[in-house]
Amino acid sequence: MAPDAAGGTDDVTGAVPDLGASTAAPGQHEPELVREALTMALYVSLSLLAVLIALPAVGHVDNRVEAGLTVMITAVGLVLAHHVAFRLSTRLVNGGLLTPESVRALQAQALGGLPVAVVAALPVFVLGEDPGETVAELVLLAFVALVGYRSARFTSGRARSFLYVCGVVVAVAAVLVIKLLAGH
Repeated sequence: MAPDAAGGTDDVTGAVPDLGASTAAPGQHEPELVREALTMALYVSLSLLAVLIALPAVGHVDNRVEAGLTVMITAVGLVLAHHVAFRLSTRLVNGGLLTPESVRALQAQALGGLPVAVVAALPVFVLGEDPGETVAELVLLAFVALVGYRSARFTSGRARSFLYVCGVVVAVAAVLVIKLLAGH
């Protein structure tokens, strides 16, 4: 007998079905991979935004390259930290194995997070630390707002979507203020 629809054991052998095995047709996982990439891009954007805002504005770095590398390395560090966490949790859940789906999710996450590192660092490389960080912060916030607007447009009109984005921006600002007040 085959495993039941709820994922129970096979009545004959008592074997537990491989819930990690994919029976999906090629391309069926694409929405999940896009979601993984977008989630990582948003995560890195929000985390890097919090880091940039929390940095003291002392203008201590005279070298644009050094300041830009600091922003880029911080963002890449966030991507790598997430990858380590994802690999550990995936191995724990999957009995020590990284499934092909897990590897594809990791690739999608890298494709979502690494461009954010580049886009956030570019203004700092070009404009220097003081104006560059401000531009980077605005670009990161604009990205989050645009994704919020687009996601709201699936179910709401323009006015309501704009109000939703305003709420998202206020929520992001509140989180950043709390981080600043906490001294981080």
